[in-house]
Amino acid sequence: MINERKQIKAIILHVIPDERLGGPQQLVLQVAKRLKERGFRSMVAMPKGDKTFASLLNEAGIQYYQVKNFKRIQPTLNPIVHVKCFFFFIPCVVSLVRLIRRNKVNIVHTGVSSIYLQGPFAAKLSGAKLVWYLQGIGTPKLLRNAMLPFFYLLPNKVVGVSKAVGKYNLGNSSLAKRMSVLYPPVDTSRFSPDNNVEEYRREFGLKSRAKLVGTVGNINPGKGYEYFFPAAKFVKEAFPKVKFLVVGKRLETQEKYWQRLHTLIADLQIEDDIILAGYRADMPEVMNAMDIFVLASVIEGAPLVVLEAMACARPVVATKVGGVPELVIDGKTGILVPPKQPEAIAKAVLYLLNHPKEAMEMGLRGRQRVIDHFDLTICAYRHEEIYNMVL
Repeated sequence: MINERKQIKAIILHVIPDERLGGPQQLVLQVAKRLKERGFRSMVAMPKGDKTFASLLNEAGIQYYQVKNFKRIQPTLNPIVHVKCFFFFIPCVVSLVRLIRRNKVNIVHTGVSSIYLQGPFAAKLSGAKLVWYLQGIGTPKLLRNAMLPFFYLLPNKVVGVSKAVGKYNLGNSSLAKRMSVLYPPVDTSRFSPDNNVEEYRREFGLKSRAKLVGTVGNINPGKGYEYFFPAAKFVKEAFPKVKFLVVGKRLETQEKYWQRLHTLIADLQIEDDIILAGYRADMPEVMNAMDIFVLASVIEGAPLVVLEAMACARPVVATKVGGVPELVIDGKTGILVPPKQPEAIAKAVLYLLNHPKEAMEMGLRGRQRVIDHFDLTICAYRHEEIYNMVL
């Protein structure tokens, strides 16, 4: 036990206010595995709820705690729900402080959304160093302004998942100029081009010459599905031999949105052309089954799924929101389009369908860009640099 302790450079506690699996959770999972080899032991604290992320942490041998008093903020205008979250704030901070002290945590790494202050306060009260990782876009301006003093007072280092996220949360402050950027990582050995995916294409009901246009993301309004489906209708009218794949988890908090999308699909009369695949754990294979990847989001920090598609050499059509232009080079590794414009999405998809050679070249350039700038090894090294800096 003493020898094991000597080998550990630092113990990192990732405080994640959302237990559901998504881009930020995948980032923690991947980086924690790599940092373990470098002497950094990672743990995760998160709310109770969905078991998917917890199961993956367990498989990877990463210790996690589901904190009873840690409540995820619900997307509702009901004041009672938010009062309950406020009521649990202090008990949650107390629980996290105990967790930090009991495990002799050196660094608290907190992120996903800047409005969760439980992790930062717990780090300050327990004497641990704090790396505050900004990953979200969407906080109202009044609340962002109210949060700014905390960014100066609490963290030892502020990091952003993209330059756009930093600018959104910190504005033109001096802190924004000192912020480091940690883009989401991709394991390019796992996400790589693979043409042996006929089994998957058959599973999705595709005929030999059919094309598959896909998108990935949990079912919520931020992903812009209400614009993806009308775009699918436009594409189908001009290019009949095409199907559309949606990979994403149905969220219990977005039931009305889910029903609205089903109504939209029926109204567009594209029920036979849309494949709702739900959550998939075999994403490299599913990504490779696609001919074109589409991101129709209306809000994004730096979507990991775009980089995963590029790593698989898939040509990308993505909306020009948040940090997306920092990932995709328009006209070289993909095509950027304005958000909330189905016609623009459809036009870009049709261009790639009608120019297969150029689409293939875009995909290959996209993979090389991910290898050069967003590979998991690069991201793990940058995490290590930041952790050593604050220590």
